[in-house]
Amino acid sequence: MVLLAAICGACSSGEGATGSGSGSSSSASGQPSSPASAVPSKGVMAAIDGRTTTVATKVDVGGSACGVALVGDTLWVTDNKAAELVRVDAAAGKVLGRYAVSASPCEVEAANGSIWVTTQSGVVDRVDPATGKVTASVTTGDASYETVGALGAVWVSNRNSHSVTRIDPRTNKGVTRTVGEVNAGGFVEEGGFLWVGDDTTGASAILRVDPRTWKSTPVPTGGNRPGYVAATPGRIWVSNVKSGTVAGIDATTLAPVGPPAAAGASPVNLKASTDGAWVWVPDDVGDLVTRIDTTSGKAVERLQVGAGPAVVAPAPDGVWVTHFDDGTVWHLVLV
Repeated sequence: MVLLAAICGACSSGEGATGSGSGSSSSASGQPSSPASAVPSKGVMAAIDGRTTTVATKVDVGGSACGVALVGDTLWVTDNKAAELVRVDAAAGKVLGRYAVSASPCEVEAANGSIWVTTQSGVVDRVDPATGKVTASVTTGDASYETVGALGAVWVSNRNSHSVTRIDPRTNKGVTRTVGEVNAGGFVEEGGFLWVGDDTTGASAILRVDPRTWKSTPVPTGGNRPGYVAATPGRIWVSNVKSGTVAGIDATTLAPVGPPAAAGASPVNLKASTDGAWVWVPDDVGDLVTRIDTTSGKAVERLQVGAGPAVVAPAPDGVWVTHFDDGTVWHLVLV
């Protein structure tokens, strides 16, 4: 598979290649997945906490739905195949517009009054939400993965150059620094530090990076290929993709928060709920989404979704999930 050929940086990627997912035969990266017999059964699980997640809306955006962000009543979704940013009326579940962006877009971040689209074209596109037009294309490292607005800047993880790019939103200028021998994947800020996933099979630690000194500290996760990270106050949550688990880590002591929780065959780009009570985890091989209780660190519900769930975006009443393989985005509501 040729790098940059076909997928978002935030979807499961394997060893330096990208592509689309397809159920049990491959992950969202186009890389062969582990045989089903090699992965413990982690299928649908009814809620055990008295809550239930239901499907409220399904929106067909076409192509390969990858990244997603909810900003007010507007849902922004990237179509990786068409290289477009799609505007969706979240309440009505209707597509309102489609706008051209750079090739291979995925993750979407709202920061500094703009929509930032991470692509694997060596740039992050800054988009005016009023017009949908790209106002700047900022050079990053190779195979940029995820973008985070924090600490007065916009930060980008770059998988293939083992680096992080800091973008000044006032000037749209980026500075890229190497952070360590990791395939920098998922990315989040918590407690004044940057936390960088390592999307490498066989890896077992993420990095905590001090953005003032660029000093990196490895943090073990208790699993294999800790490619994706999310944060709740005082805690970091990590998808151990090859282990099929999500680990909680105390952001101050770096100690584990209980044992890792089962989260499907291939847990990928997880996100915390708006109130921090849950972490939502897509499984791009098993076509599942797992809900994890951030107090106990335990999986409390797992439901079947569409084909190739890639990225989730929290909403006040639940979560939105994109499906790379069928071009849809679903609104899941927790009741």
